[in-house]
Amino acid sequence: MDSEEMTRPDYLPLLNTIAIHERNAGVSLRAWADETPNRELRACLSLVAARETSHYEVFKRRIEELGYALEEEEEPGDEERLRVRGSGMSDAEKVRWLRSRQPVIMVDYRAAVSDEGIDSLTRSLLGWFADEEADSSKRLAEAYGRVEAQAR
Repeated sequence: MDSEEMTRPDYLPLLNTIAIHERNAGVSLRAWADETPNRELRACLSLVAARETSHYEVFKRRIEELGYALEEEEEPGDEERLRVRGSGMSDAEKVRWLRSRQPVIMVDYRAAVSDEGIDSLTRSLLGWFADEEADSSKRLAEAYGRVEAQAR
């Protein structure tokens, strides 16, 4: 085993997975925001898309601060999410489609917040990320609920 393998943080794949997922989510949510005629939904999607894109940048930078580079990887279902979110389907159809596939990817980043094997700066970053994700999820759930109510 070389010295890089011995010092490579065990949590690096977690950071990489989060970065890739957040980048892809930002792109697909932005595509939906650009398509929807619903101003309230567009505002919510735009906010969350900007957050997701920011998360990508922050996690990519953290990986680089640790001395590594982001490793590109395929995210299962990403192309389909982008196709649906950017399509001409109604907002209600998109919400139904998304709800039938949730959760898409679950990353156990909450457990990492208290993992003493992870450096304190990365743990703090993961804590902030978890809180912001919870808020974004709440905002999206409320917006999706309004879309479904209007469709009835």
